[in-house]
Amino acid sequence: MFTAMMTVLAAALLATQTEQDFVRAIQANPRDPKAHGEYAIFLQQQGRTVEAVAHFRSALDLDPKSPLAPFNLALALLGAERPADALAVLDKHPARTGDWHALRGAVLNTLGRQPEAIADLRRAVAIDPSNPDTLYDLVITLLRTEANAEAAKYLDQGRVRFAKVGKIHAAAGALAYATGKNEQAARAYETAVKLEPAAADFHASLGDVYDATGDLAKAEAAYRRSLALDGSVAAVHVKLGKNQLKRQHAADAEAAFRNALGFDPSDAEAHFQTGKIEAARGDHAAAIGHWEKAVTTNPALKEAWYQLSLSYRRSGQAEKAARAAEEFKKLP
Repeated sequence: MFTAMMTVLAAALLATQTEQDFVRAIQANPRDPKAHGEYAIFLQQQGRTVEAVAHFRSALDLDPKSPLAPFNLALALLGAERPADALAVLDKHPARTGDWHALRGAVLNTLGRQPEAIADLRRAVAIDPSNPDTLYDLVITLLRTEANAEAAKYLDQGRVRFAKVGKIHAAAGALAYATGKNEQAARAYETAVKLEPAAADFHASLGDVYDATGDLAKAEAAYRRSLALDGSVAAVHVKLGKNQLKRQHAADAEAAFRNALGFDPSDAEAHFQTGKIEAARGDHAAAIGHWEKAVTTNPALKEAWYQLSLSYRRSGQAEKAARAAEEFKKLP
């Protein structure tokens, strides 16, 4: 969905313009909302999100009746990981367009408010049924809330209308995987990556399906392809590491878990798995450090509490071992 929305942002931007051109335009007319908006688009494309937000806000302040300015500002705020602020902008400037409802749905999803997100995404699909991105977002959100039957109905429509769109096949794969139909899921994701070979998340999902069917070699290849496309996703490094453990490639597994922590130092699963490796080599002090971080980030990670209690005990920290064991026993 975000790729499609970025085309809205980029529509007014001339590819031949430099940053100096945008700055001069603002200096010549500081109260021109168009100048601020176009500069903000440029900044957004450069990854300078904080600066982009400031100029999108200036554009909206200078032209509060603009239908595009609040949308652009809200999208930039979402990109800046400020979903609550994005929602406030959207609710202050409501619109009846499919894009507005789709963006509000994305914001609500980020805030963990899936039932509300579904309502907006349904509305977005109804307004603009020709948009496969919105349909995909709706189906995936429905699956997250276990509304599989409704997701299937939308997918039946989508597969007819968007037979050549990779993410619709990916959504079909997600539905099949959620309902235990792993072979069907594999076929759907294989189609998805053929249609959209640069979609790193589709390759990662395909790896999950291969893993579920026990084809560890294919799973490894899919995870590595995903990371070749986008190596910054800690969760995929963790998946690769667990795959390597199953294949008894301990050194490669440890490297993958440490790569995950390089991108997300708070990743609980990566800390848990690294702790297990440290404990296996007898370094309980290092293991304790990882398991403490794991349970701090995810207190519901039951096995980490158990392993932490063992390493505390083996390190002569009986009181801490007892407390960790109690936390383990509390969890279902």
